[in-house]
Amino acid sequence: MLSVAARERERRTRKRASAHSSAADVHSATWKGHEHDRTQVVATVLLTICAAFLIGCPGMFVFQEHVDSACLQTDWMTEAAAAIEVEADTFEAVLATVLLDVPLVDGNWAEDYGDARFYGPAVLLGLGRELDNRCLLAFGQAGSEGNRNLIRMGQWCPLSFWQQLPEQVMAAYGLIETYPYERRADDLELIDAVLDRVNPALESLGLYPNELTHPEGTPYGPTTLTAAAAVLNLRYALQVGGPRGAERAEYALRVIDAVNEGAYDAERGIYRFSVAVDQLRLYPNAMMIVANCLAYEATEDARYLERARATFENIQPLKDPRQGNYRSPYSAASAGARTEDYSTLSSQLYLVTALCLLYESTGQAHYEREARSVLRFVCTHLRDDGRLVYRWIDGRPVGPSESVYYCSGCNFQALYVMWYMTHLQPVPNSR
Repeated sequence: MLSVAARERERRTRKRASAHSSAADVHSATWKGHEHDRTQVVATVLLTICAAFLIGCPGMFVFQEHVDSACLQTDWMTEAAAAIEVEADTFEAVLATVLLDVPLVDGNWAEDYGDARFYGPAVLLGLGRELDNRCLLAFGQAGSEGNRNLIRMGQWCPLSFWQQLPEQVMAAYGLIETYPYERRADDLELIDAVLDRVNPALESLGLYPNELTHPEGTPYGPTTLTAAAAVLNLRYALQVGGPRGAERAEYALRVIDAVNEGAYDAERGIYRFSVAVDQLRLYPNAMMIVANCLAYEATEDARYLERARATFENIQPLKDPRQGNYRSPYSAASAGARTEDYSTLSSQLYLVTALCLLYESTGQAHYEREARSVLRFVCTHLRDDGRLVYRWIDGRPVGPSESVYYCSGCNFQALYVMWYMTHLQPVPNSR
């Protein structure tokens, strides 16, 4: 197990205290990089008015501190890591960094690119309940409360909702994953509020809008993002259920049908990045494996599982057998990669998730072995002390001075994957 010296604990505690005092700086960074033309200024003013209104409403956007000072130490993290059966040493180191070094402001972690809203509460509350660990539960509850407040803000201010759409969706994901723990009626209302805006919007664009791009310009592409909408609705059906579970599942299946029609290359047995871009890429295929596996779980229709299995077999040209990873060229050009030896942390973790679902659905051990192999690459090649860095580029991990060195949300995703794999087992109807 990872041993942390006393002076390191003191350093982390001081840094944590300093981070909490810098909330204004974290919030102001949200606007970094925007062009302040007249339209943007007007939008910013309107958003500020909405935020000011909500801050003034008791119970709407007032962050309640859940975490006491005893949880800002590292002793209790050894116990948490001891419950993890996959890459436990990395789990403890990463957990210490995301909880003690990364500012938690208004229930959201800095440098997260939205992902912490999903994976943070999911792993912290899940593991915290298993261990009855009050510190894990405290951090997880803080994250969930931040998700609730963000969605409430979006409901009161539609401009805020659409400007923060990726975070709104990730906040809904987070509440879906943690819903079974408490089954709070207000959480269900908030989840429905997000999906009741997102689903009709995607429907109005034809369910597979080829021109769809990530709001911040990151080239995930329409196949990946549309697959994420299907996954969101399927997770609702499987985790939440209830009177609208069947409706959400039916919508997700229609989305999958639309992606199949618009992006599936039957000759190669893969999903294209978009209608116009047919380069083999990892992200869209990993996400569609996840979507098809969840569709199989929800319907027991073997066609979804067979498509998922075939897709995995057909992305093998992306695998680097020397290192155990899969090349992920979606952002290689923008990152300045000079060779094909390029992968991102999040793409590897989505593939690990896909492999876990394939294992659970089939019971075939080679999927679990492959998931562990990819995760091993992540923990050996991308680890920098307590951080998993974001890129592997041209035979090396990205450095601290380079673009997108660290993503706290992706590190929470890694923790979630390690925790999920600890409980991995085939479902009874696995084929």
